[in-house]
Amino acid sequence: MQVSINYVVAVHYNLRDDKNELIDSTYDEDKPMVYLHGRRQMIAGFETAVAGAAVGDKLSFQVMPAEGYGLRNVNNTQRIPSKYLKHEGALSPGKNIHVNTDNGVKPGTIIKVGRFNVDVDMNHPLAGKNLHFEVEIMDIRKATDEEITHGHVHGEGGCNH
Repeated sequence: MQVSINYVVAVHYNLRDDKNELIDSTYDEDKPMVYLHGRRQMIAGFETAVAGAAVGDKLSFQVMPAEGYGLRNVNNTQRIPSKYLKHEGALSPGKNIHVNTDNGVKPGTIIKVGRFNVDVDMNHPLAGKNLHFEVEIMDIRKATDEEITHGHVHGEGGCNH
């Protein structure tokens, strides 16, 4: 069985930046990440790189910004009244937060905190970065009809609804 569209894939990975600093790892939790392949749950470059892989395969690959979280847009900032960010606790420059938008919840990074407003960089924190992955394919299975209809994994390691 190989990684392909509408298959549930469980992977362990390490993600590093250009300086070889660890950004994220599933090995810390000792549980692989599970996703529905081909349904835009992962960045395009990741899905392209693991397509066709089999259980037990270990892959190392780089994802450029265009196939990852995009290029940084220096004009992608918002001034948000601080009362709308109370759920984030203490606000300080550099803090990563989640902002409710018309298009759902989006990540942002605080640039400046004023008396009544907060300036937020709405670029994804990994925008503009080259991403270096080390991936191990742990499991692959055909998605259920319900998972395909809903567009995400159900049950162990996925959505339970």
